[in-house]
Amino acid sequence: GVRKSIARELGLVIPPIAVRDNLELDTNEYRFLIRSREVARGRLMPKRWLAMNVSGSNVELRGIPTVEPVFGIDATWIGEEERKTAEINGYSVVDASSVMVTHLSETLRQHAWSLLSRQDTQALIDVVKQKHPTLVSELLPDLVSIGVIQRVLQNLLKEGISVRNLPLVLETVADYAPVSKNPDDLSEQVRRRLGEYFVPAYESSPGVLEAITIDPRIEQHLLTRVQRTANEIVLTLDPQLAQHLLQELTARAADMTQRGLQPIVVTAAEIRLAFKRFFEPSLPRLVVLSYQELPAEVEIRNVGIVTAPVAANRPAAQQGGEAPMNAVPAPSSA
Repeated sequence: GVRKSIARELGLVIPPIAVRDNLELDTNEYRFLIRSREVARGRLMPKRWLAMNVSGSNVELRGIPTVEPVFGIDATWIGEEERKTAEINGYSVVDASSVMVTHLSETLRQHAWSLLSRQDTQALIDVVKQKHPTLVSELLPDLVSIGVIQRVLQNLLKEGISVRNLPLVLETVADYAPVSKNPDDLSEQVRRRLGEYFVPAYESSPGVLEAITIDPRIEQHLLTRVQRTANEIVLTLDPQLAQHLLQELTARAADMTQRGLQPIVVTAAEIRLAFKRFFEPSLPRLVVLSYQELPAEVEIRNVGIVTAPVAANRPAAQQGGEAPMNAVPAPSSA
C-alpha cells in the first residue's frame, strides 16, 4: 500500500489514513487534509481514463481536457473507445483510481516532514538504540535535544531525502554538534554524508548528472546575502536581482522538464539551503544540490548557466566606478 511504500522509501511510518464523506465537495471531487489543513485536492471522472501526452504526440483525443494533479501535465479524460488510440500514439493512460492513489502518494511524500513529531523522533531513536546504544548515549542528552534531531530529520524529509539510514544521520549530528547546534547546519552536514545514497536517483545515466549551474559571480554575491541565526539560514535579495534569477531558473527548469529531465541546480554548499528556501515557493519541484554532496565519480553535464544580469545602462568603466551585481555583463549560457 501507499503507507508501506513511503516507509520503505523515506524511513518514516505514515499514520493511518482516514476516509470521510464531505457534502461540501462537488461531485467526484476529493481533497487531502493533514492536521485538519487542506494540502491538495483534485477531481476524478469515474469510468473514464486519464490520457497524458508524455511523448509529444500530435494526435488529439476526444474527451474532457484537464490537468494531471501531480505534475501539472495537460491531459484528457477519455472513454474506453479512445483508450486504444491513445496508447498507440504514445499517451500514458491510467484509470481514475490510480490517479488518486498517485496524487495521494506524492502529497504524502511532499508533506511527510510535517508528520514527524517529537514522539515519532524518539521512537525512531529508540529503535537505533537497540543496536547502537553507545551512539545514542553520546548524542542524547549532552550534545543535542530531541527537538534538534527532529528539525534535522524534517529538513531532510522536506527535500525528499530518506532517513532510513538513521545511524549514519545520528553519527554525523554527533560529529558536528560540538561545532554548531543549528539544525540547518547539521542537516547540511548530514546531506554531504548521505550524498552517495540519494544523488544517484537524480542521475540521467549512471555517473552523469544533468544540471543547471550558477555564474560564479552570482554565487559570490549570494554568499554575502546569506543570513544566519541560531535556528535558521535565510537569503535576502533585492527585488531586481531576485526577479532576474527567478526568470532564469524558470526558463531553464522548463527546458529540462520538456526534455524529460528533473530540474536540478548545483551550487556551492554555503548557499544551497538558503537558495532552495528562497526560490521554493515559486519553483517547488526544483532540486538544489551542492557540489560537496556529489560523489567523486559523478560527472556534471551542464545544461545551462544562470547568468548575471546584463548591464542596463552604461558600462561601469564609463561611469567611473565598479559595476554592481545587477549591471554585470553576462556570458552566454551553455
